[in-house]
Amino acid sequence: MQPITTTDIKEVLLQTLPAQNDFSETDYSELLGELLYLGVTTKLALLDIIVKHRETLLEIDAEPLDEEHIRWYSADYGEEYVNARVENGYWFSFQALLRIALELEFGERYQEYANKRDGI
Repeated sequence: MQPITTTDIKEVLLQTLPAQNDFSETDYSELLGELLYLGVTTKLALLDIIVKHRETLLEIDAEPLDEEHIRWYSADYGEEYVNARVENGYWFSFQALLRIALELEFGERYQEYANKRDGI
């Protein structure tokens, strides 16, 4: 099997997640590093993870935001941006959904990695 590439990541996410969540530009290189660190080295392995957690990811994405978060996000991203996502029942980008899937799949191991990455 071929080693996973950034193109593979985008293809898997386009195949498995709603198009509405494809709203944030990235080259997926940072996510490729995260996948490789966790031992996800093939497109098929990534596909398996996303398919396994797809239903939970969509449930998490559709959870309503509380008023406090709506205010915070509106201040950061603008009311129009936030209102469109709240009205349509989604919030997270492909990148965020992939990271949530990695947290679901790898649990504490991924959290430790993410904390280190984020300087926490």
